[in-house]
Amino acid sequence: MDHSLVGQRRSFDGQLCTIRYVGSVQGTVGDWLGVEWDDATRGKHAGEHKGVRYFTCKSKYPTAGSFVRPSRPSDPPRSFLEGLREKYASESEQDLSQEGNPNGASSKRLIEISGKVVEEVGFDKIRKQLAELQELRIVLLDGLLISGVLSSYDQPEDQVDQFVQNIAATCPQITELDLSRSLLTSWRHVWQICSQLKKLRKLKVK
Repeated sequence: MDHSLVGQRRSFDGQLCTIRYVGSVQGTVGDWLGVEWDDATRGKHAGEHKGVRYFTCKSKYPTAGSFVRPSRPSDPPRSFLEGLREKYASESEQDLSQEGNPNGASSKRLIEISGKVVEEVGFDKIRKQLAELQELRIVLLDGLLISGVLSSYDQPEDQVDQFVQNIAATCPQITELDLSRSLLTSWRHVWQICSQLKKLRKLKVK
């Protein structure tokens, strides 16, 4: 098992947690992840099993911990820009589709490709969405499972360097940012995002 997973954030079925232990549990077969849930009432114990302690939770609540199998599917993480576009670009899609249509009906054009009818995404629509993102000042991405510059539990430096400047180009006007209830594992990942937001004055991460 990869013990570097300890300290990483995960989300299972919409419930956030931090990995506190990786390894075997006495009396069972195979490896486990010992996790501490953000919602301390969700677990079953405080890091022990049959009298043996495997990890310690930061919470003093007696049911903050659980053991889960490493094979259990976790919710996919989002990059900062994926979360931004999902929250703020998609919200305007309905307005954009009705633009110029006095009856409020969709003005989207449909085209046929290989016998299948698909929506034509107009460049005007994309340009308007990008312009709106560039004017954003207060951004609330709490609970959107932001993991960092990349949509990955790992944030390899070489890959981060390739994409981090896209943040400054996409949303340069942000002054307030809420990244609470996220999958961010370290302050370095927070800094990689915030270092691109030159006008940022207020940050929430808890």
